[in-house]
Amino acid sequence: MTDEDINCEPCSREEIKVPASRYCYECSEKICEDCVKLHKKIKSLSNHKLCYLGDGESDVAQFDFLKSLTKCPEHQAEEVRYICKDHDQLCCNECAIVRHRKCDHMISIADELSKFEISDQDINFRLGEILDSSEKLTEYETKHQSTVKASKMQIREKLAAFKMKIDEAFCKMEQTILQDADDRSSNILKGSNTQLESIETLKTEVNQSRDNLCTALNNGEKLHLFLIERLLKTELKRHEDTLQNLRSDSSVKCLTLVDDISEQDLMKTIASCSHLEELTSSAGIPSNTEICEIAVTGEPVFISEMKLNISSGNARACVWIDNFVIVGLQEMKQLRLFDINKESLKCNKTENVSSQPLSLKKVDDSRFAVCYPFNNSIELMKISKGTFETVSTFKTDGAIWDISFNKLQRQIIGISRSGTIDVFQLDGTKSGSVPLTPKMSYVVKNAYGICFDTGTNVLYISSRDLHQVVAVKLDGTLVFEYSQQNLQYPWQPDIDAKGNIYIPGVGGIHQIDRNGKLLREIKLPGHGLCVTFDESNTKFIVSFGNPSRILMYKLK
Repeated sequence: MTDEDINCEPCSREEIKVPASRYCYECSEKICEDCVKLHKKIKSLSNHKLCYLGDGESDVAQFDFLKSLTKCPEHQAEEVRYICKDHDQLCCNECAIVRHRKCDHMISIADELSKFEISDQDINFRLGEILDSSEKLTEYETKHQSTVKASKMQIREKLAAFKMKIDEAFCKMEQTILQDADDRSSNILKGSNTQLESIETLKTEVNQSRDNLCTALNNGEKLHLFLIERLLKTELKRHEDTLQNLRSDSSVKCLTLVDDISEQDLMKTIASCSHLEELTSSAGIPSNTEICEIAVTGEPVFISEMKLNISSGNARACVWIDNFVIVGLQEMKQLRLFDINKESLKCNKTENVSSQPLSLKKVDDSRFAVCYPFNNSIELMKISKGTFETVSTFKTDGAIWDISFNKLQRQIIGISRSGTIDVFQLDGTKSGSVPLTPKMSYVVKNAYGICFDTGTNVLYISSRDLHQVVAVKLDGTLVFEYSQQNLQYPWQPDIDAKGNIYIPGVGGIHQIDRNGKLLREIKLPGHGLCVTFDESNTKFIVSFGNPSRILMYKLK
C-alpha cells in the first residue's frame, strides 16, 4: 500500500499527511483520529457511521461495495427506495416518480425488508458447488489434452501396421465381411423376432385387461367395478413397465457396407483409403451428479411478439397444436387461431364462443378441450381447414376453472374453486375425484392453474391466491410444496421435455424441477398468465395481460 492509500483524505486536501484509522460510510473517505473527533463535534456529521480500517485496502473496498449496493443505478447520489417488479429494477424517489410512474407493481424496499429472511447459505453452497465443478472440468480438459497428444503417436503406429498388412487385406476382408454379415444379420433378426413376440404378448394381455374391464362395466355390480379397478391397477403398472422395457429394447441395428474408394481407383489413391475423424465422446466428463445440476435446459431466446388489440380483458389461456396456437380471451368470449409460419404469428380466425373460455388444453394432435366455468361445461374442439369445429360438449357438476389431460388414461382432470379435483372421461362421464386433505382442498380453492405429468402421474396445482405451487399424486399423496418470495400470482403452468415445470406469474416464469427445486427465474415483462409448449418441447408461448399479448420463445 502507498502512503496515499493509508493517509487521511480530508487532511491530504490540506497537504497534511496523517495516517488514517477509520472509514466513514457517508463521506466514503478514510479519516484520521482528529477528523473522528471533528465528526463527533459537528452535529451534521455526528450520526455518520465510522468503522476501523483494519487491514486497510481490503476493508475500504468492502465498505465501498456495501455502499454501492444502496445507490440508485440511474442516480448515484440517491438511495434506492423501491423495487419495480414489472421491470425488476431498483428505483430511487426520482425514478419511481418519473420513469416508473405507470408501472403496476412498485414495491417499497422497507416493506420487503420487513418480511425478508436472510438465507444466503443456499446461494453460497451452490456457488461453492460451481467452483468445485469447475476444478473437475479443468482436470478433465488437462487430461484430455494429453490424450490428444498421445493419439498422434497411436496414429503413426496404426499406419505402419496397416502398411504391412495391406497386401493380404483384401482376401481376408472379403471372407471376414461375408461371414460377419451372416452372423450379425442372424443375431439382429433373432432379436427382432423375440421383440415382436414380446410385443404381441403385451398386446394380448392388454386386450384381455380391456375385455375384463368392459365386462365389469357392462355387466358387473358396484362390487365388481371395485374389484376390477384394484386388479387393473396392478395389471396397468405391469403393462406400462413392460411397454417401457419394450420401447427401450426396440431394434435399431442394421448392416451396411461402406466403400471408402472404388476398385478402379484403389491403386492410385491407396493413401486416401483411410481418413481421420474427430470423435465426440462424453466418457470421462464429470456427470451432472459430479457437478451441480444447473443448466437442465437451454436459456429461452425471444422469437416474436403478437399484440392482441382487444377492447377488454386478458389472454388468460393458450394451447399449441401442430402449427397453430389458440388463445382464449375470457372477457370477450372469443377464441383466436394463430398460424405459426417461420417463427412468426399471424391471426387466422376469431370465433365467438358461448361463455368465457378460462382454460385450453391439448387432447391429441388435432383436438383440444375448452372449459367454461360460468356455464359448467367442457367442450372438445378440433382445427379443421383453418377454423374451429366442435366435436362434443358435456356438462360438469360445478365450475371447472382449469383442466389438464392424462394421455395414458385418456382422461380430463379439472379443478374446481369449491376445492375438488374431478376426473372425466372424454365422453363426459365423471370417473372419480382426487382425495384431498382439508389443507389441499384449501389450496385448490385458491388455484386457477394445473398441469399433469404423465411420466410421473403427478399433478401440479398453481395456487394463485396463495402464491405457491403444490404437487400431488392422483391418490392425494403430497409430493412437494413450492413457494418463493418472487413467485407472485402464478397461473397456468406447462412441462418441458425434461419434466421441468414452467410457472408463469408477475415478472416472468419460475422453472422448477420434479422435486420442487428452483432451477431459474426467467425474467419477462408483465404478468404471465399461461405457458404452452410445442410438440418438440423446444419452443413455448407465454400469454400476458394488461396489455394483452403473446410472446414466443425457443430454448437454446
